[in-house]
Amino acid sequence: MITYLINFTMCSAMLLLAYHLLLKNKTTYTFNRFYLLASLVFSLATPFIAVKWMPQVIPAIQPVAEKLQFLPANSVQTQIPLYTNVPVVNAVPHYVNYPLYGLAAVYGIICLLLLYRFARNLIAISLSVRRNKQVDYSGTRLVLVNERLTPHTFLNYIFLNKDEYTGKQIEAAVLKHELAHASQRHSADVIFIELLQIFGWFNPFIPLYRKAVQLNHEFIADAAVLAGNNNITDYQQLLFSKLGYGKSLTITSQFNYSVTKKRLIMMTKTTSAAAAMLARLAIIPVLAIAFILFCTKTEVLQAQTPDKQEVKNIPAKKIAAVSQAQPIRHAPKIAVPDYPSTKEGISDDLLKEYKAITDKYTNPKVVNTRRAITKADNDRLEEIFKQMSRGQQKQQLIRFANYKAAPLQKATPTSTQYEEWKDSNMYGTWLNDKHVDNSELEKYTAHDISNFFVSRLLGAARVNKKYKYQVNLMTTDYYEKYRKEQIASAPYTVMQYGPANF
Repeated sequence: MITYLINFTMCSAMLLLAYHLLLKNKTTYTFNRFYLLASLVFSLATPFIAVKWMPQVIPAIQPVAEKLQFLPANSVQTQIPLYTNVPVVNAVPHYVNYPLYGLAAVYGIICLLLLYRFARNLIAISLSVRRNKQVDYSGTRLVLVNERLTPHTFLNYIFLNKDEYTGKQIEAAVLKHELAHASQRHSADVIFIELLQIFGWFNPFIPLYRKAVQLNHEFIADAAVLAGNNNITDYQQLLFSKLGYGKSLTITSQFNYSVTKKRLIMMTKTTSAAAAMLARLAIIPVLAIAFILFCTKTEVLQAQTPDKQEVKNIPAKKIAAVSQAQPIRHAPKIAVPDYPSTKEGISDDLLKEYKAITDKYTNPKVVNTRRAITKADNDRLEEIFKQMSRGQQKQQLIRFANYKAAPLQKATPTSTQYEEWKDSNMYGTWLNDKHVDNSELEKYTAHDISNFFVSRLLGAARVNKKYKYQVNLMTTDYYEKYRKEQIASAPYTVMQYGPANF
């Protein structure tokens, strides 16, 4: 959330700066109005947009077991599963983030105060409309009030001093100015910004947006007056004559605005069609840069999976309850007993012999050909390696190690998951390492299962199969038998390639 607030603020600042540099002094008032409002919407929405990107992955050195095609005769060729089922542990320590709650309380209090001020202004306008006389005028309503005030507009209502109106002291240019505010719905822009400031008060640039929007409204209304062939000098004198009037509420569009000097300058200014087009086109790269800088960027990681199968990510829209209950996938724990070694180590001659053999398979010009190691070389390397000291073994590029995979951890599915697996059109079922019909699951319940694994079939693995996912299940008795056998099984020898990590 903090990141979103920062991106929203910085994006709005960047687009407001672009307005002041490219559009503020141009007479493209309608485009400027659209740009200012669209900038706020753009700043609000862009941090919510997630853009996925694929980071460049530097390939790691592959183990020699993948480069060499021969395994020693006394080793056991075993496929180590990439994933196993680990039950979700909900042991989260209880912690109350008091600073966060404090900030939330401060935010809420300020929002309520600003909302109260906004509501109070609306109520004041509503009461003024109901309590004072109204007159129809060119599709709007003139509200005649007793107070001496600046003519101003809110929505479809134009507020004027009653005595001045009845005495015909309200100039036609003033009425035309306020009529432009009403007909072009300028109050809607101000209401939008007011609401945005209530909930986004932390953004210091929103008041600057409101000031720019209201000033642009005055330019639009002034242009509407002068479009009727009014004399610019006479209209400027009229503006000076209204400077001493009392001000109205900030959420209304008022005839007398505080930056009269800027309005007088813009009345005499013109912008060529070419300059206006260039200014508009210059906004496009600004928006593109803002999007790149402030959108949410997420990394897409491509997982490697064995046997053309992928760990299942169950669609939430189809079986949300199953996806929420799906256990976490982790690499299995590996027991690594120490490989045989000696304290005294081997002689320099044996080290040279070992290196000479390994050089035949580790030379960069040869290893990429995936040349298979011969049985004689493999047996000789293993024989010498067992006689090395621990320090000598660590220095070799080709090494031997004993591995023993820990048994898969116990994991019981939820009832919702178990019922879902009975669908033969979606799932192929293996029970206790045997492919069975899905109806076989009717003989058991979810509590009878002590281990499960779900994967998605891809590519050739889906040929001649109607189901999309494969689920492997172990009943409690079968799992306990498997676990005991796995613990009692002998370790297997694996040849490794690369710098030692032990």
